Amino acid sequence: MNRTDPHAWQVLRQKLVLDRPPWLRVFELDVQLPDGRVITDYLRAEAPAYVAIFGVRPDGLIVAIEEYKFGPGRVVLKMPAGIMDPGEDALTAARRELLEETGYEAEGFRLLAVTHDDGNRGMSVGHHFLATGLRQTTRPDAGDLAEVKPLLMTPAELRRALYDGRVATTGAAASIMFGLCALTEN
Repeated sequence: MNRTDPHAWQVLRQKLVLDRPPWLRVFELDVQLPDGRVITDYLRAEAPAYVAIFGVRPDGLIVAIEEYKFGPGRVVLKMPAGIMDPGEDALTAARRELLEETGYEAEGFRLLAVTHDDGNRGMSVGHHFLATGLRQTTRPDAGDLAEVKPLLMTPAELRRALYDGRVATTGAAASIMFGLCALTEN
């Protein structure tokens, strides 16, 4: 049975106004709300889906990353992460990004959550993973836009970093919180 969500907005018109693969697509829409109101020239954005990996070594240390991020304009603390390649599934992307940015491979992966970066305008979909049994098999080679510096941190150090301003992006904060929560489930 195909029922529509009574809360869904109905798209009346959609026009692509910016297309810059692989970074961003912006659409201008006219939408009708469930109460009948029409919103014109509403903007919706699409950016590539990404993965973020909360990786834990057998000794309990967590592999984090320091990297310059253009949005906040400074070096920030984050989890290993990156955009998914076209046609790539989230688990494959998570394995690839973990290895590229840290040189680590994991015995196990568990999807913790799938999030949307902006609930109203769209943007990216993030796939947040817990990776366990990490072992370093090679040197990091991120090939990214900025230098990536892996760090080993305790859960307490990572928790403090959430509140001291070192974590400056919502995707990284979400990944860290999901991971810290997963550690306390046992």
